[in-house]
Amino acid sequence: MARPKSPRFWILLTVGGACAFCCTGTLGLMALGFFAGSDSATPGASGTVSRARGGTPGEPGGFAFNAPAGWKTQEDGRFIVEWNDRSDTLGVEALRLPSVPGLDDGEGKLARMWQERVGADWNDVKPDPLVMRRFMANGARAFFTAAVVRAKHNGRDFRVSLYLVEAGDRLEPLVFIQSFMTPGGVGEHLSASYSWSTSYARVEEALKGVRGSPVGLPLVDDAEVVGHFLHDSGTSAQWVNTYTGSTTMTAVSGRTEYTFGANHSFHYKYAGASGQVGAMKFGSESDQGTWSVNHDVLTVTGARWTRRFLLMGAARSPEGKRTLHLMRDNGGWSLAPGAIGQNGELYVAAD
Repeated sequence: MARPKSPRFWILLTVGGACAFCCTGTLGLMALGFFAGSDSATPGASGTVSRARGGTPGEPGGFAFNAPAGWKTQEDGRFIVEWNDRSDTLGVEALRLPSVPGLDDGEGKLARMWQERVGADWNDVKPDPLVMRRFMANGARAFFTAAVVRAKHNGRDFRVSLYLVEAGDRLEPLVFIQSFMTPGGVGEHLSASYSWSTSYARVEEALKGVRGSPVGLPLVDDAEVVGHFLHDSGTSAQWVNTYTGSTTMTAVSGRTEYTFGANHSFHYKYAGASGQVGAMKFGSESDQGTWSVNHDVLTVTGARWTRRFLLMGAARSPEGKRTLHLMRDNGGWSLAPGAIGQNGELYVAAD
């Protein structure tokens, strides 16, 4: 399918009144005819792809997306599912965008598409999104990001996820749009914020039908791990005595440092403080040992303990610094919105 010369992939449709599918009636949709409905590659100037790290081809054409049973296929190629949760209506819409030539700079291409396409027709779209990585069903890599955005025509909240799946000599974009609707719209903004982890289960279900190529490549290269990385965290609370007007503040803060050597050695340091401001308690710890990456798991084996992290990304910060986005193994990993927000740790290179 030829790429349109000046496409505007996202067009918001204003539909008044109630409709059978909340996804159809209230989501930002692509204009008809802009779907990449074929699995054939899109030619481009960057036809030569570096495969220095190996990998094996996937299915013919390099890409496949099979929607789960129960999803309704629209005439224009979109897939929609919706269901009732008590008195509320939740929905998910999946659609494809035209192919992006070349496998290079997946993070950069996704960030540009996010800002230029999603940002053009939705409100509250932040620039420089945090780009993450994951494997598809057959082991092909994908770059993705997600955020809650607001429709320009009715002010309702939706959660949009954008994926770029490696496929042959190109990247195949997939978009998932989660919706929430409550009768009369009373308290919808707050209620919608609690619904994203619930409807995300349908997104994860759909991702089981996504395949790409090449397969067998590491999610993050060893060279991307090497370096000195910092992660800062902290929170505080202020208490007011209603009788005297005096205030008390308590805080918890900490800094974690990892230095990953090219020889697969690591050094770890942590320093933290907690308690009432002015009488805080301080603590620290350190360790050293070796590190390794297997598939999408980073394992650090030290003299005191062994820790495992799910590797979720290695993009550049808006300032151009290298980052590692990690999720510690605390009894299970999940890419649901709440889990990423609560358990994901972003480490930024110190140099």
